[in-house]
Amino acid sequence: MAVHLRFRSLTVTTANAEETYRFEGPATVVSGPSGTGKSSLLMLLKHVVGGKAVLTPAVRDHVLSTRAEVFVGGAHLVLKRTVNDARSDQVDVLDPATLSTRGTFAVESGGDLPPLSDYLLATLDFPRETIPASRDGKATTRDLKFTDLFAYVYREARNIDREVVGHLDTWFKPKRTALFKLMFALTDSAVLELSRQLGELKEKLHKKAAEYESVRNFLGATDARTEDQLQAELASLRDMLQRAEAALASLRHELEERTAADAILRQELRAAVDSAREAAQEVLAAQELVEARAAVVAQVELDLSRLDRSATAIEKLSPFDFVVCPRCMQRLSTRPVPEDHCVVCLQHDPHDEDVDPAAIAHTRRALELQLQDAQAVLQADNHVLESAQQRPQQTDFLTHSLRRQLDAQTRDLVAPRFDAIADASARAASLRAAIDSVTQLRDAWARVHAIERDVRDIKAQRTRATAERKARSADLAARQTLVSDLGRNFNAMISQLRPAPWIQSATIDPSSYLPVVDHVSFERLQADGGGIVTCINVAYSLSLREFGVTHPDVRVPSLLIIDSPRKASGSNLDDQARGQRIYQRFRTLVEVHASQVQLIIADNDSAPIPSTAFGKIELGYDNPLVPGVAHPGPEHTHRAENEA
Repeated sequence: MAVHLRFRSLTVTTANAEETYRFEGPATVVSGPSGTGKSSLLMLLKHVVGGKAVLTPAVRDHVLSTRAEVFVGGAHLVLKRTVNDARSDQVDVLDPATLSTRGTFAVESGGDLPPLSDYLLATLDFPRETIPASRDGKATTRDLKFTDLFAYVYREARNIDREVVGHLDTWFKPKRTALFKLMFALTDSAVLELSRQLGELKEKLHKKAAEYESVRNFLGATDARTEDQLQAELASLRDMLQRAEAALASLRHELEERTAADAILRQELRAAVDSAREAAQEVLAAQELVEARAAVVAQVELDLSRLDRSATAIEKLSPFDFVVCPRCMQRLSTRPVPEDHCVVCLQHDPHDEDVDPAAIAHTRRALELQLQDAQAVLQADNHVLESAQQRPQQTDFLTHSLRRQLDAQTRDLVAPRFDAIADASARAASLRAAIDSVTQLRDAWARVHAIERDVRDIKAQRTRATAERKARSADLAARQTLVSDLGRNFNAMISQLRPAPWIQSATIDPSSYLPVVDHVSFERLQADGGGIVTCINVAYSLSLREFGVTHPDVRVPSLLIIDSPRKASGSNLDDQARGQRIYQRFRTLVEVHASQVQLIIADNDSAPIPSTAFGKIELGYDNPLVPGVAHPGPEHTHRAENEA
């Protein structure tokens, strides 16, 4: 049964006007001169369902939004999408009765909004599958989207005379073939999942094989010993290490027994060292005390000297009465001087008792007694310092003697054992390093075995997955006859349309699912003329629609949009006759299956045959696609198929 997809109308909104184009009947022909917007109208249908449409400058510059009333599966929806603004990557789904928003969807997945493709495929009840692919030798996947399925719906003017459903696009090829298989139920989710698993297993197997070769090459380049040789050498090294550690332990035990006898002597040596340290500290303390006493003696002597100088000055100068300054020789008699102040320095003049010789003599006797006491104490501290300086000499001599005695006792017993212990320790360390080196090589061999096990496991998984996919595909193999049946229908369609008089047979390639005419592939037919190739392309699309309508288990979309079915055809009688045959076939399809299919056709001229089955949308330079925007005339035209 064909997948139901039908457009009822398309509304184009500009800043100043709005126009609705209706597709009421089973077939609608959009006609008009070149550049009036026929292809752009079809491109806006693609745009509103989330496709990457090619839009002319007039559409990009003036159209604000488009709104399409569409039937998707059993749902009646209105889809609205803006043009060339910040929200043009979103599509609003509206209620057809109230035009209120039911939801907003993202054109591309990966954002905060749900993807439009998933919503439309689910509404259409078409499988949302992920197909296996490869990129740069790595297994990857690609999601089938509604816009991919739309490639089977919309035959664009720019490629209708050179490719079939984008078959020249190598990136799209896996999606095109997967969609054909899903439409004809030649595959299902289980087969696709197994194919994805096989792609991942192939990549894992390639990586493991490369890793295996890398490790094997490393082992071959670094060491030629086999795994058995390494195992034997490791056992020998461990035995040697055990013996070396036993000898080392024996030497250490013997050294401990020998050194126990020297414990008392070592204890006396430690005590002598401590005594020497204490004696040195006592000397330092005595030296500091002597220095302090000497400073006191020096201070008392300085006080005595100062007292003598002061007494001498008083004795010599007190009889004199100065009338002039002794420095500058100016007279002092005219100078106002307070009473009891010196006429020279203007300081308070001391009383006579302050300069009494008896008082000065008393002070001198007191300072002399202090000097005698300080000198006596200094002499006593010097005796203490001399006594303290003798103790370090005695303790240093004792320490030196004990050390010589200890060295004499240990020279012949301990030192040789220390050398032996050092040699045994170095031997043990060398053996441990050798064991580590051999262990690393053994680990590398273990890694080789682990990789071999992984390779076997991956191959076993691949074998099981291959067998399961083969079994599942065998269940679907009977449906391959549908491709042969489609080929016969396509041959009948070619016989009716007669693209060229020399064509004898036509079929569908069972592996690529592309048309083959007289055993010649589609791309090789282009040398025969664009009009012929366009007719063959139209025949292929019509065959798919008729087959989907007549076979309940085939899920071909019921909608077919064809832009310029007479492209590259001339005006001679043969070309005109071919165009009439194409439209006759259009008429037959919609008359027989009016409720099950829809055709939307863009052409420069109206339908060449009269029929009530064909609705009309006529565009012109006076009434172009974009409402409210005057067309500049035939000399200023932009065709959508020529836009980048």
